[in-house]
Amino acid sequence: MIAQSQLEYTSIDVAVDIGCGNGRNAVYLANKGVDVIALDFSTEAVAQTKRRVAQSSVSGSVEVLLSDITVGIPVADNSIDLVVDSYFSCHLIGKSILNNYFSQVRRVIKSDGQLYWAGLGIRDEYYQNIIDSHPSENIIVDPINDIPKRLYDIRYLDVELPFEGSPVLATELLFEDTVSGDSYQRSIVSAVFDS
Repeated sequence: MIAQSQLEYTSIDVAVDIGCGNGRNAVYLANKGVDVIALDFSTEAVAQTKRRVAQSSVSGSVEVLLSDITVGIPVADNSIDLVVDSYFSCHLIGKSILNNYFSQVRRVIKSDGQLYWAGLGIRDEYYQNIIDSHPSENIIVDPINDIPKRLYDIRYLDVELPFEGSPVLATELLFEDTVSGDSYQRSIVSAVFDS
């Protein structure tokens, strides 16, 4: 979820929620007065987002599209004030795919726009217990859903995320959580980048 203290909503007219999932961030932003384009490649995620938007008071402010972001972001150049990447790019394991994705983000974001990014931290005990054959690259394959993910180190986001530049704000949330009956310290890393 996007933390209110991390973004100045009065300067955001249009946002793109990449990998919108169930639509919680899209509706949250729309409730702040932002027009949102919510994108996901999953037909189920798009259906969930459309249901959530329809049940909200901001349905006129959110456009939901089925889109494969690895092919491109279907919006005009320099048209977006805020790009939200909440656990999307952590699934882009190949360097060329990741570089292409961030090139697309830079293409659509305005010169005074921002990228809000969130991913999983390297200090996540659950994922450290299952790190796969790429420990130097911090890649895991989640045994619950067989989806590969990259873990991030808050100290090196300017290197690990090819957005160009250092974040203007970076935070790590550490919390206790239970997975399959066992308790772990979990880690979520988030950052805001200026374009």
